[in-house]
Amino acid sequence: MTTPMHLRRCVTIAAACVCGASRALAQAPDTLLDRFTMRAESLSARFADRRAAMADGYRRLGTDFPGMGEHWLHGPSLISGQLDPAHPTLLSYATIGGWPTLVGIGFVVTTHDSDAAAGVPGWPASWHEHSGLFADESGARAGHHDARVDATHVWVLHAWTRLPNPGGRYQPDNWALPFARVGLVVPADRAVDADAGRTLSLASGGDRYLLGALSDAGVVGASQQAGVEQIVSAVRQRVHADIAAARGVGGAIDVDRLRAQWHAMATELRALLGGGVDAVLATPHAAHAADRQHRMP
Repeated sequence: MTTPMHLRRCVTIAAACVCGASRALAQAPDTLLDRFTMRAESLSARFADRRAAMADGYRRLGTDFPGMGEHWLHGPSLISGQLDPAHPTLLSYATIGGWPTLVGIGFVVTTHDSDAAAGVPGWPASWHEHSGLFADESGARAGHHDARVDATHVWVLHAWTRLPNPGGRYQPDNWALPFARVGLVVPADRAVDADAGRTLSLASGGDRYLLGALSDAGVVGASQQAGVEQIVSAVRQRVHADIAAARGVGGAIDVDRLRAQWHAMATELRALLGGGVDAVLATPHAAHAADRQHRMP
């Protein structure tokens, strides 16, 4: 298997802006932030057709993340350091109904350790820090805060503009996305979480993502590869069957069953590969929330 690029170390600030250990926390409604992102949503509607984004200089960076989609970067906005609602630094696309669909936008700011991003909408609670590893989006090998006085920190704001996020508009991962990809109803009771979402994503490319994450983490030996693929494939087949059954009853799938399948798969993978697999299977963007809370003023 060719090693996916999405888990290699970032070597530029551009790569850093799409991969990182989340430090995002839930927050009370922020009027300034909501006004800013609503304006950006309106102005970026012209990028609903991805060809328009490409013509305006956006380029794909990284992989298709199960709970985030593809990241498309606008280099000039990143370099300028300005938050321009007409040109979000990032556009998020996911294939829904067979068509690339704009589901969200993102912005980037940088600070030094002693800096505060005064006046930035939603700062700091809705922003998460990127450590410079693509692996951070999968939960694997999460980076650590650099406490040096002269350290530069890259912060990212994700806003879900076209696909409501059960976890909140500004949370990095949107576990409604795997439901939308396969045309199922998103539960209205906010029961959707990472375990259920990642299980469902196995039916729409999340299996390849997971296998790549395990491979890049170095926890799969050559003699174990076939066993890992068999475990993931078996769960994917059960998920496909569950999707077919759900479509026969109005599109509602059993979220508890999805969650249980993730836990069962994790147990099998752990038995085959050992405890090193836990870092890959950890909930994305959750590992550093406590550290972020500790650092917030």
